[in-house]
Formats: sequence, C-alpha cells, structure tokens
Amino acid sequence: MACAEFAEEICLYSSTSVYGQTDGSQVKESSPTEPLAETAKILVETEKLLLGDDGSRGRSPHQKFPAVILRVAGIYGPDRGHWFKQFLKDEARMEGDGSRFLNMIHRDDLIGCIIAALKSGRPGEVYNAADDEPVNQLHFFQWLAQSLDKPLPPSEPENPAENRKRGMTNKRVLNRRLKMELGYQFKYPNFRKGYTAELLRLDRAG
Repeated sequence: MACAEFAEEICLYSSTSVYGQTDGSQVKESSPTEPLAETAKILVETEKLLLGDDGSRGRSPHQKFPAVILRVAGIYGPDRGHWFKQFLKDEARMEGDGSRFLNMIHRDDLIGCIIAALKSGRPGEVYNAADDEPVNQLHFFQWLAQSLDKPLPPSEPENPAENRKRGMTNKRVLNRRLKMELGYQFKYPNFRKGYTAELLRLDRAG
C-alpha cells in the first residue's frame, strides 16, 4: 500500500487482494470486497476511510482526501515477479491442477496507470490496475517451460485449510473501467508480451 500526490489529488495503491473470491469468477470495481487475509482487510478499511465511512463513491461528508484508488494486481518486470523468479530457480510448485488464476501487471504499465489516474482519475473512484488477460497457473508455467525449454514444475496437493489461512483467492480481475475512463493503453497487455521483454532483457544481461 502506498500513496502518491499530484497537484491536490492523492492516489492510493491498494491491491486486488481485497477481492476474496475463490471460484474463478470475474471481478470488477463494484464486486464485493470481503477478503480473509488480514493484510487485505486492512486495505479494505483504508479504502473505506478515503472513500467515506459508508464506502460510497465520490466526495462525501466523511471523505477527508480527494483520493483515487488503484487496486493493483501482482507486479512483475525487472527484479519482480514471484512465480517467474521461483521458476528460474527451479523452486516453483504448481498448486493442485494449476487452475487458480493469476492477475498481473508489468511494472512499466503500473507506472503508466498511476500517471493516468493522477491526471484523469475521478476523486473517490476505484480502478483495477491489471492487464487484459488473467492466466491460470498451468498455462503460465506451460508458456514459461516452452519458452525456456525447461520442465513444468511439480504439482503439490491443495490444502484447503492452509489456503483459507493465507487468504488464497481465485478470480479474474477486469480492467475495463481503467481503459475506458482513463484511456490507458497497455504497453504489455498480457503476460506473454511482458515476459518476452523480460526474457530478452535477461538474455542481453547475460
């Protein structure tokens, strides 16, 4: 969680972890935010503080700051990307059958989204900052394995009790409002384009 200020406007960097859905469903900014993870609960409360105690959009008598909120997906790029780094170290493990969805955004696109939100975002509004294509773990690792000529990581049985404890989610985050209202065009609209650039960068670096 972080904040940035542009003129008199504040942008809160929240997280898509505020969506607690576990059924692989699509979520947009108006979808319920009822996470199990404690850190995500804190983010929900912070959002409510900025949006007004009743959680309403737009300026309210309770809203103290002209804040725009970005719910940010998993960030990847130079020195970022948990699953990618684990895969390179041969330490990645697939969860069950790999059907759980991952939602991502390249670092460069996140910077672009922040600038767009500060310039054009409406105070009191929420925008999902995620790329165009949620991908499940299996397809993500299959693409990496083919691109790097490496085997798929082994699979570990799912542990429902541990998943609940960690607040594990499974959802597909939609970014339609970000693109329509802020007019943002993604440099890396999906993980394949973003990680292709990252693989080329690593190759050049030796």
